[in-house]
Amino acid sequence: MSAPILAVQRRIDNYRLPEAGESWPSIAQFVRDTVTSLDLRTVGVTSHYLCTAARFTFWAWQSHGVALDAEEVFRLDLVAMFNEQKMRNLSDTYRAGTAQRLSRLVAHTSGVDPVRQKRTSHIAPIYTDTQLMHHRGSALAHTTESRRANAHLVLGLGAGAGLRPEEVALLRVGDVRVEDHHATVTVSGKHPRTIPVRNRWVPSLVTGLSDRAADEWAFTGYRLPEYPARVIHQFGIDTPTIPTPSVTRLRATWIVGLLNQGLPLDLILHLSGLATVVSLDSFVRAMQPHPIDQHLTAITGPELSL
Repeated sequence: MSAPILAVQRRIDNYRLPEAGESWPSIAQFVRDTVTSLDLRTVGVTSHYLCTAARFTFWAWQSHGVALDAEEVFRLDLVAMFNEQKMRNLSDTYRAGTAQRLSRLVAHTSGVDPVRQKRTSHIAPIYTDTQLMHHRGSALAHTTESRRANAHLVLGLGAGAGLRPEEVALLRVGDVRVEDHHATVTVSGKHPRTIPVRNRWVPSLVTGLSDRAADEWAFTGYRLPEYPARVIHQFGIDTPTIPTPSVTRLRATWIVGLLNQGLPLDLILHLSGLATVVSLDSFVRAMQPHPIDQHLTAITGPELSL
């Protein structure tokens, strides 16, 4: 192995992301493997990719509970959120360089041209009804009452109300109101709103709450104040043999379901905590096709009497 290549490998092996702190060992090997797979040839370029891959992975893992799988981490929807949330106050040069490296990582890990992928948009794959029922059954397989409650809550709040991972993590028992077999969830924070829960998931939600005090966390477990969604991801890591649904995928399934039901877009935006119709673009692409003949009267209007 040549000296430059050895220097590159040493840089990869010795790299550490300072802001990750004690969490770095959990993501270090994933970051190193990802950058190694790029087959970079200079220490300078390698350093830039290490920094970008590490910061992006740490953010996705801690803030959104993303599993450490290359195709799950380096998704264009997450890249767009990262650029909006973490990069908008930085210099144009820094943002452009980071965007270029993330685009290459998306293309490298997914095999898809990021320009083409951006044109066609992307969301986490939605669940089928069969998959959702399988996860409902799996919730009963956990070995402790608290873990069973958490599994039911993930389904009740994700599939039933479309909450984000961080919103699930920060919800209190008292934020859920149940009356006459119906339920609403009140979300605080950046996207405050009250969401009626889909009736089929109210039993899961009630089971998960299990008559606990109003000021308790709905989802039990230790959460870091700066990365609350980490508690959701850790839940899946702790029981790898039991299938755990992704809250992000449950939310996507819920939003697409509202679109398929024909709800007004302004109402969907409010319920999902999204700001603009553009945010729904990728979800619209996942909708069921609607034959034009089933909606012809709505398109053309009533018959004219001549």
